[in-house]
Amino acid sequence: MHSRIQKSPLPRPLHRSNAKLNGFILLEVLVAMSLVASAWVGLSTIYQGMILRLGQLQEKRVELRKEIDRHELAILTAAQRNNSSPTSGKLADESIGMSRRSRPLPSPRRATHQK
Repeated sequence: MHSRIQKSPLPRPLHRSNAKLNGFILLEVLVAMSLVASAWVGLSTIYQGMILRLGQLQEKRVELRKEIDRHELAILTAAQRNNSSPTSGKLADESIGMSRRSRPLPSPRRATHQK
């Protein structure tokens, strides 16, 4: 007896050499995602380091300005004790600490660039 073989309505699978690949394979997507993730982590680490150094530099600037103010006050009080010297009149008329500063310190929370 001859048995009937039913043909499947699905087409035969094409050979890989004949088929066009439309899209990306999973490996390519994983490699691209790992590159983006590693770049993101690297840049965020660099940014955090820069912010930390900026904060440390601002603290040093504040300490230096405080030290300059203390020094200027010491000079002024020494000059006021010796009113007989000719330079004491000049030092007494000078405003304390304002000769070195032309602008105030920027606040670390306030943006320095405005659009």
